[in-house]
Amino acid sequence: MPLKKQFFCIFNFYLSMYKIYSIIFLGLYFCNFYAQQMPEDSLRIMFAGDIMSHKPQLKAAYNPVTNQYDYSENFKYVKNIFRQADFVAVNLETTLGVKPYSGYPQFSAPPALAKACRQAGINVLVTANNHSCDKGLKGIVKTLNILDSLKIYHTGTFRNKTGKDSHTPLILKKNGITLALLNYTYGTNGIPEPKPAKVNLIDTTAIKKDIEISRLKNPDAIIVFLHWGQQYKNHPDKQQKKLVDFLQRNGINIIIGSHPHVIQDVDYEHDYLNNHTYITVYSLGNFISNQRTFPRDGSMIVDIQLKKDSAGKLHITHFKTIPIWVYKYLKSKIRHYEILPVEDFKFRPAYFIKNTDYQKMMRYYKHYKHFFPD
Repeated sequence: MPLKKQFFCIFNFYLSMYKIYSIIFLGLYFCNFYAQQMPEDSLRIMFAGDIMSHKPQLKAAYNPVTNQYDYSENFKYVKNIFRQADFVAVNLETTLGVKPYSGYPQFSAPPALAKACRQAGINVLVTANNHSCDKGLKGIVKTLNILDSLKIYHTGTFRNKTGKDSHTPLILKKNGITLALLNYTYGTNGIPEPKPAKVNLIDTTAIKKDIEISRLKNPDAIIVFLHWGQQYKNHPDKQQKKLVDFLQRNGINIIIGSHPHVIQDVDYEHDYLNNHTYITVYSLGNFISNQRTFPRDGSMIVDIQLKKDSAGKLHITHFKTIPIWVYKYLKSKIRHYEILPVEDFKFRPAYFIKNTDYQKMMRYYKHYKHFFPD
């Protein structure tokens, strides 16, 4: 073979090999790049307590010039906290959309309250509580319609049996992790469940059935959010502990509580024999309300990080409580409500119009540290 032809043959061979290795290299590069862009099998979920709608809160949110309601200032200091989570679940302890809007004892708030929640990063609202039936069937249906219009996930109350059957459990899915959320209340203040609506009541037979239905959805974990316990009591009662024992025996290891309007104990324990972590938050307290009596004026956010291992088992890798306090103040003859993360404001006494308000916040913080000293 002529030398010139040999040269071109060798050149074409190395050129071909270069192209092949270039394609392999680029393929590996892009596979690695997209693998880095794919979300890990981890999920962060936060919980907060009772969203109340007392009459003074209605007045504070109302603008007589525009004839509109605006609750955005309530949540402006917790937005950045919630933005870190994939899901934020809070107890909505009022109905929505039934006029005339009203406070205690039968709550109805404008849709603007739910809109402000959504804008703040709250994307899950549980609706089974003792005020679910305050405005009858109309209140339940309007509440659910408003939440649907805002694309807020919800569970606990349903328009009818078909709705309950088709939406039990509430499925929350992200980053390769699937959670099933169930929600129940001890009662509805003696107001009967308005037909055909359904309100999830605490009944161990019904709860066990719902847990079995939930397992058919193959979730990585089932979370139960309960409205229970005694109001204004700092510690859980025997009935709460009995229900926790029942739920844990049925495979539930994350239990979240509301209703007492004050924070209660948190049980965080690890079963090394079965490699299970159990979290029970007996009461989160008031997330936003007009209740000013200590310690009802403060509450906490619970922050939980979940991660799935290579075997598909879900682990709780992070747990934290965040103290918050509701700052109510008068400025230019207008009442204001702000939820303050205490850790961000404990060294800012100048922020408060009255030093007595700062002292009240710090009093609550001391109370919180009694439960969570480290």
